[in-house]
Amino acid sequence: MPMGLSLPIIEIQCHLDREFIVSWSVQQKAAFFEGSQRMSRAGFAILTWALVTGVAMAGSGISLAESIGMSLLVFAGSAQLAALPLILGNFPIWTIWLTAIVVNLRFVIASAAIQPHFKDKSLWQRFVIGYLNGDLTFAFFISRYPVVTADSCRLPFYLGMSLTNWTIWQTGSILGILLSSFIPEGWGLGFAGTLALIGIVMPMIESKSAKYAAGSAAAVAIIAVSLPYKLNLILAILTAVIVGMATDKQLMAKKQRSEV
Repeated sequence: MPMGLSLPIIEIQCHLDREFIVSWSVQQKAAFFEGSQRMSRAGFAILTWALVTGVAMAGSGISLAESIGMSLLVFAGSAQLAALPLILGNFPIWTIWLTAIVVNLRFVIASAAIQPHFKDKSLWQRFVIGYLNGDLTFAFFISRYPVVTADSCRLPFYLGMSLTNWTIWQTGSILGILLSSFIPEGWGLGFAGTLALIGIVMPMIESKSAKYAAGSAAAVAIIAVSLPYKLNLILAILTAVIVGMATDKQLMAKKQRSEV
């Protein structure tokens, strides 16, 4: 991490620690860790998407310092990926800015939605809150606080989520930037897309039947990989459906027997 970029972020973190965390009540600290745990459940998906973005930035031809600086300052995967082709194509700066703004317009709406919760904070505090906002952070926060209340745990919960999200994202992004040279060029965007799909699907595999279905589908897809026309994927899907339904039926029967 370039020193010039790391110092402001370290100063912000220290300021947050001094002004907020040290003076928080037991309930507020509990809310902070609850927010952190809530975001951590999606950590694998966040890390994978960040890794994909880091690999894409490093493979685009911009320098190491520029890639890390973009990750730290922009902190928006979709905007970063949208801006990269324009940067490499030497497009006018205003087109790059406009593209990033259009891609991130949803954050204007998200920030406006949470603004009533933090309107009593100072300008620099609201700046940091806005910078740390993200898709999952907004979704989780609004689901817990759909209406404005006087709950003093709102900010700790928000910071617990957003700082965890920021840490996981930067870790994955910078790892992708640094490790991109070890990824074979032949894997290309297909590999990146596979990583992203794994990151999205893995957190969804929670129930016993889903785990059995996913495991059996993966086994069939690998065993039958030599079949033509990607038939191994069709077989894997059919296997997942059959195994999932059979497992659900077995678990339901077991539950009914235990209730008798």
